[in-house]
Amino acid sequence: MKYYFLAWKRSLDFSGYSSRKECWMFLLVHTLVAIGCITADIAMNMTTWFDTAYSVVSLIPMLSVIIRRLHDINKSGYWGLIFFIPIVGPFWLIYLLVQSTNTHHDGKAIA
Repeated sequence: MKYYFLAWKRSLDFSGYSSRKECWMFLLVHTLVAIGCITADIAMNMTTWFDTAYSVVSLIPMLSVIIRRLHDINKSGYWGLIFFIPIVGPFWLIYLLVQSTNTHHDGKAIA
């Protein structure tokens, strides 16, 4: 849970780095919360209000942790746009996010 809250705390920080563990723990908890929101919507017979609200609110922290993770493997944050390539894009992004940390950071993030 600490990595989930850390991502929220650093949600406006699009520079710097995020470790593989920080990124994946955030994404895991985010997925579990989203499933909980969907379940609540279904249980209350609502039309995805909880899930939609959570998705909108959590978009910025998710983008920032993914961008920082890409910086951690020496990729520009713009590499996150590959998600939008049909069929292969999401798998390619997952492949990038599971790469090991680059230990040769030059002290600044790639723009």
